[in-house]
Amino acid sequence: MTAKFVTHIKRGAVFFSILLGVQLLLLTAGAIYQSIASAADRQAFPPPGQLVYVGGHSIHIFCRGPHIPKQPTVILEGGLGAPFFVWSLVQPKIADLARVCSYDRAGYAWSDATPQPRTARQMADELHSLLQRSGESAPYLLVGHSLGGIIARVYAAQYPQQVSGLVLVDARHPDFFTRMPAGYQQIDRNNLRDAQTLRLISPFGLTRILAQNPIFGRFESYIAPLPDAVKAQARALMVHNPQHWATAVAERESSAESYTQARESALSVGLPLIVLSAENGVQAWKSPNMEITTEDRQTWMTLQKELSELSSNSRWVIVPNSGHYIHLEQPDVVVDAIRSMLGK
Repeated sequence: MTAKFVTHIKRGAVFFSILLGVQLLLLTAGAIYQSIASAADRQAFPPPGQLVYVGGHSIHIFCRGPHIPKQPTVILEGGLGAPFFVWSLVQPKIADLARVCSYDRAGYAWSDATPQPRTARQMADELHSLLQRSGESAPYLLVGHSLGGIIARVYAAQYPQQVSGLVLVDARHPDFFTRMPAGYQQIDRNNLRDAQTLRLISPFGLTRILAQNPIFGRFESYIAPLPDAVKAQARALMVHNPQHWATAVAERESSAESYTQARESALSVGLPLIVLSAENGVQAWKSPNMEITTEDRQTWMTLQKELSELSSNSRWVIVPNSGHYIHLEQPDVVVDAIRSMLGK
């Protein structure tokens, strides 16, 4: 080994040491930046509802409207990654008619994270504890969107005496990924990969720096119907919140078990049920280079129809010109379904 070769090795080692040091410095600076920015977000957006201790962690619940004897309390259950404020276009209109609550599942927005698995049964049990400890009385009319429909189904099966009815808002069918073409399974894997990436980079403030990434463009389309003040909350408490992405990944990784739990959950005979199905709901799973076929749409609607057959006392409503997020695109449709369940 020549002296010249040894010198090159030493120089290379010094270079990589400097490079590693710069990377560590940047990551440390990013983590400090994220910590300061997160503290500012918490100060700018304090929880508007009540923080309720449910055994090891606190969950945020936001309720409005009068307590009316013998009338159900409406419980709004969001989809995967959805804090309480996604119901901002629905909840105020229901509050004029009845007691109505939305909430943040553990790990989202103002709710503490928990090491418990993010399965539908676990989340249904946490919702049960939350409602008991917050003093929100049964019976409950459960309204669940997407994955929230899975959670609502499991809750209704576990606590049938407490549930007066169920409204499924373009809810997931537990067999969606096994009966749709394989391309949809790949999209789900891609979505998980994106969430894992965001879980990795968000603690270092990179979501704040890379806000023009296409991932965030899809997010902006999602929150577009919400009031500006709510959009600001959504960016702070969803996109730029590391805890949000850790929880979203955990819910995705537990989804197969959640689907199994939903299959095993039978609703009470004759439970009032309304299923709202978006005419274009399947487009939520479309990748940029993917064409949705007539067969895809037919399979989607077959699955939605099957949801309406979970009870002998059901009504199936196909919502024209709506995408997957009916409560954001056509909130009055959801309001009318809840109103009819309340007999208003």
